[in-house]
Amino acid sequence: MATKVLLDTNIVMDLFDATRVAHLSSLKVVQEFLENGAVLYVNSDTLTTSFYLLRSRKKATLEESLEAIRKITQICELVSIELQDVMTALDLCEDEASSYSDYEDAMQYVCAKKIGAEAIVTNDKNFISEEIAIIRTN
Repeated sequence: MATKVLLDTNIVMDLFDATRVAHLSSLKVVQEFLENGAVLYVNSDTLTTSFYLLRSRKKATLEESLEAIRKITQICELVSIELQDVMTALDLCEDEASSYSDYEDAMQYVCAKKIGAEAIVTNDKNFISEEIAIIRTN
């Protein structure tokens, strides 16, 4: 089993929104990784996006949204996004030889490479990863 795993934003949303289709399956996969000693990561943008989505789509209270961010930072390490990471993700999207057309997915991939992740957990059926295993929970 992978020891360094990056969680895509949709997985974080699955964890905190029981109405999402993949809620239970995402919980199970994350729990299995934790039980097997994997180190989980999220990038800094995932925290901001998750907070926004919890407040705007799920209509979570401020307190619920803040608590969700606190909980995710207790089980995940944070990958900071630097200017070079932004430029690399942009380059991936602009490169005609590359399959990347989704900036957010490209950024997740760049962050995963940055930490030496062995897997990316996502529910995005269109997520592309050229060198890192993709694990889908649904």
